[in-house]
Amino acid sequence: MEVLIKWLLGGAFALVAALCLLLQGVYWYGARDLPGQLPGPSRHYPDATRVLLWKQLGGHGEISVRKFNAISYPVTALAFGARYFLNPSEELQNPADLQLLDIASNYTGDLIERQAEPPLPHIVHHSSMGSNVEALSQPSYDRHFQSLALPIRLSREWPATRMLDMVLEHADYGRGTTGLDEAAQVYFGAPAEDLSQAETVALLSLKFSPGYIDPYCDAADFRTRFAIALAKSDLTAIDGDPMRQLTRLKPIACKSPN
Repeated sequence: MEVLIKWLLGGAFALVAALCLLLQGVYWYGARDLPGQLPGPSRHYPDATRVLLWKQLGGHGEISVRKFNAISYPVTALAFGARYFLNPSEELQNPADLQLLDIASNYTGDLIERQAEPPLPHIVHHSSMGSNVEALSQPSYDRHFQSLALPIRLSREWPATRMLDMVLEHADYGRGTTGLDEAAQVYFGAPAEDLSQAETVALLSLKFSPGYIDPYCDAADFRTRFAIALAKSDLTAIDGDPMRQLTRLKPIACKSPN
């Protein structure tokens, strides 16, 4: 029996070691083509704006992101998935730092991909082979491995504040806007630095809540969403009506329902 136990323990140890080596190999494979210096945000946002975004993601207290490695990152993701699988009716939300890391990684990955795009080749049509557009559209497995390695590198190389700046600068806020600076001008006609806290929260709620609704065209639905976003940021509505804090909101031509 004692020999059997030793064999079982040795087998379990070997299995764990092999899994760790596999995960490390996956990371090395995905990280090998990442640029030496990852593209980041072009500006720094005020600390108050960063805090508002952090709270919209569910963060509390100090703004920070855990440093992950090739083993701890997939294990953490797997543990969260297991919790959801065991209790799918429970409302689960990724921790704020994981949400921030995931979103910042997506935007950083998009920048890397755009910077690495070669000029479009000449499209050759052939009756029997189709066109090389089909070949170009084939998914690159390397990108999937990169998407696993990139969050790990970001967690180890960037402070959380830089990730927040990346998200603020590259998020889509509706009305054809990208980035908080552009959204501030389009929605309120003011620079992002001149927005009130409530106006900033209104813009953040457009991105970090499910589905886009325009604060002017979908005022009733937006009012509910905005009130929730204000509560997350520890802000209160004026006289119970959150929309009274958005007096600078610019109207737009709304599409009539079909």
